[in-house]
Amino acid sequence: MRLNFQPLPAHLTEIEARRLVQPAGISIFLLALFLIGDGIYQNMLGNLSGQNSTLYGVIIFVMNVVFYFIILRNPPAFNKFQNLFAVLDGSILGVGLWLVPEKNDLVVYVVLLLIALIFVILWERLAAFVFILVAVGLSILVMLVEQEFALRILWGRVNFVIMALVLVETVSLLMRTMRARIKRLETINEFARKIGTSLEAEQVVNIVNAALQKAITADSYYLGIFEEGQLSLPLFYDDGEYFSNMKLPVDGTLSGWVIEHQQPLLMPDLRQEADLEGVKLVIVGRERTSLSWMGVPMITAHMKGILAVASYRPNAFSHTDMELLENLGQQAALALDNAYHHDQVEKQARLDSLTQVYNHGYFLQLLEQEAEICKASGTGMSLIMLDIDHFKQYNDSYGHLAGDKVLVKITRVIQDHIHPTDHVGRWGGEEFCVLLPDTTGAQAYQIAYRIQQKINQMTLKSSEGLNLHMPTLSQGIAVYPDETDHIIELVDLADQRLYVAKERGRNQIEPSPEYWEKPAAG
Repeated sequence: MRLNFQPLPAHLTEIEARRLVQPAGISIFLLALFLIGDGIYQNMLGNLSGQNSTLYGVIIFVMNVVFYFIILRNPPAFNKFQNLFAVLDGSILGVGLWLVPEKNDLVVYVVLLLIALIFVILWERLAAFVFILVAVGLSILVMLVEQEFALRILWGRVNFVIMALVLVETVSLLMRTMRARIKRLETINEFARKIGTSLEAEQVVNIVNAALQKAITADSYYLGIFEEGQLSLPLFYDDGEYFSNMKLPVDGTLSGWVIEHQQPLLMPDLRQEADLEGVKLVIVGRERTSLSWMGVPMITAHMKGILAVASYRPNAFSHTDMELLENLGQQAALALDNAYHHDQVEKQARLDSLTQVYNHGYFLQLLEQEAEICKASGTGMSLIMLDIDHFKQYNDSYGHLAGDKVLVKITRVIQDHIHPTDHVGRWGGEEFCVLLPDTTGAQAYQIAYRIQQKINQMTLKSSEGLNLHMPTLSQGIAVYPDETDHIIELVDLADQRLYVAKERGRNQIEPSPEYWEKPAAG
């Protein structure tokens, strides 16, 4: 996992930090009182070593007060002094191990352990290690200088150091595990907060991308959507390189197994044969084999997909990583499903329900947008207005179902004769409009002429199986900005020319080809 942690108090309030340290603080306080009381008692018995215990107890008591009431109020402010505190406190307790009577060594050892735990909680294990080694090392050094060396005492203190280091390492591991879980929860909550407000599929994919990079260390990761028997990858990174618009087969792949069985899959070591029926390893991206892989299904009522990560190292992922990936995958699936549904709703709101071309309102927006593009780029565009001749009579003669078929047929013919970057809209009733960006009047006339010829050659099957003739079209053309640089005037001009074509006898295109040749000839 790629989890960069700060010391825990950076994430806690003062009260929360106190709660963590409180048990150790109370214990140290009680042990200090014990040393003070024992020292007083020894003094009453005439034992001069009791003075050392009393003094030592007072020192420990003061140290505890400083930690609890000063340092704990803002631990991060003392981060840069942690090793200095470790050396000072270790030196004090190390001298104490020499001064205090041997019968109280156990009390001092317990104090040492408790203070080491406080260091772990506040500043990680390094400060705790420094504190223990300084304290015990200094006590041994003092014994050697004072020529009070005893092998029994040395062996006891070496054993204590080993035990203390093991305890500190264990507590440190538990702290890191706890922080890792906190970090995962933070990642999931942040991911849920961001993705829950997104209604665009591309934005959802970008959020998933950022979350994966932050949460899991992997060489490859991808998000795939199952479409028409293939896996479409809107997100695929491999070894730092982004691969766009990839489509992969799913049969016989790990991804296909996850989608088919709708179960998460963790493959810790791909050097071993996969015990999955029908699965074969497939290399995608760079020509390099992943050695560990995990994937989770993304299944909703409207989509099937997968979220997967891979590494070139074996055993790179754990079950904890799998839990995190499952959480991300489930939320990503819901967000993508919502985004696709929202996109469909918005798309349908822009379309005419019968012909599935743009409706009047949205087509006007497109006109405005294309006009702005023309202004910025210095290009032009053409507009064709089309109207079905005698359409009311056609409906009266053959019925409204036949009329609806005519409307759909005509829109399909128009779409077959224009580019994907052009736009078709239903202006109202039996009237349509065609927007042709970066197209001259002469080119627009040729398009209108081909549409006219195609319609004139077509027939329509009635519900009784009879061949019906198709009605003809009248068309008017206007050019922006050569003829007008206002959108409303452009529409009016094309509409006026449409009615001129009708007055000329219908099944006509206005203006004639000669009109568009005049500027060139002049």
